[in-house]
Amino acid sequence: MKNLTQTDEVWPFPREAKCPVLPPPRIAELREKQPALVRMYDGTPAALVLDYDDVTTIMMSPDVSDDGRAAGFPYVSEAARHNRGKRPTIDRLDPPEHDIQRAMLAPFFTVKRIKQMRPFFEELVDSLLDELEEAGPTVDLVTQFARHIPAAGTAELMGLPSEDIPRFLELSETYQSFGSAEEIAAAGAEIAEYFERRLAEPADGDDFISMLIREQVRPGHLAPDQFVRTMILILTGGFDTTANTIALGVVAMMDHREAWEALANDADDELIAAAVEEIVRYTSTAHHAVFRLTTAPVQLSTAELPADHAVIASQMAANHDPKKFECPHLLDIERDARTHVGFGMGIHQCLGQHMARLALQVTFSKLTKRFPRLELAVKPEELTPRIGLVHGLMGLPVRLTP
Repeated sequence: MKNLTQTDEVWPFPREAKCPVLPPPRIAELREKQPALVRMYDGTPAALVLDYDDVTTIMMSPDVSDDGRAAGFPYVSEAARHNRGKRPTIDRLDPPEHDIQRAMLAPFFTVKRIKQMRPFFEELVDSLLDELEEAGPTVDLVTQFARHIPAAGTAELMGLPSEDIPRFLELSETYQSFGSAEEIAAAGAEIAEYFERRLAEPADGDDFISMLIREQVRPGHLAPDQFVRTMILILTGGFDTTANTIALGVVAMMDHREAWEALANDADDELIAAAVEEIVRYTSTAHHAVFRLTTAPVQLSTAELPADHAVIASQMAANHDPKKFECPHLLDIERDARTHVGFGMGIHQCLGQHMARLALQVTFSKLTKRFPRLELAVKPEELTPRIGLVHGLMGLPVRLTP
């Protein structure tokens, strides 16, 4: 077995401006040399794992920790370390603490329960498309459309007043950004204060928050501070990743026009489920999610990672591994992409993946059919990337042509 390939490069790698959707080119260059030793922002060495099989090994291994409080755990910025390392949410906990909390939340995110939200999403997307058509012909598909869909869906699930959504959107985007520690801490504190107030209010509704307070917090199964941290995670995660997948998915289909046209002409939505899986694979918006720390030696395909070693298991690299997905740089909505790791794998796979899939299916089905000749209003290299824990775009100017 070989040793880790030594580099002096800092993670994350820059993307190409002319191709805002695909992974950084450096990933393809290092693929045959992986795992490679890179540095985090503070100089901490971390093993960068790019191969699909090795990434899934890291995700599934019992010898790998996701506890953000552990010494040597890798963080992408000082702000992330400061604001998430001391008081981790469920996505930064190990069993049994992780399993106990996840079991409390899982019943609210089942396929059956989320399917009941389809009429809500259909009405929401139709309404937003009407607003786009009225505002056109040139609109910003991020600020006027994409960001509102997961935000409204998360608010509906959680039982948040619709009038609070705009402020939560602002706070969520700041919290998930690479801004200063002070800015992110302030956003987190404001969200926390909101949910702390909810703890003091009556919890007699049938919404997610009320039921969680009534069934888990007040009987003492879930501590108030754990409840608040969990609400922050669900709120910010629900608002951000799906919105960016919508935006990047549109950009990807503009470069693969046959996919857009196929969905536009797919009257019975026979292609939409497979298309969404492929779009999630191709865009891989949650590109900073899988940071880990080994607790014992972990055997990969070409090297052994020692214990107490920081690891970055790159989801976007795994989703673009040519050994797993033929011609991964091509968006092929007819391929079977269900084995992608866009929602993670193992005990930490995305809790809200069923709602994300539903929102994306409704959105892309209706958007392509309403505007079959939609086109970008700027060149891809003129789009401004959103730099943060979730990959996305600050805006997406498009021209609408029914």
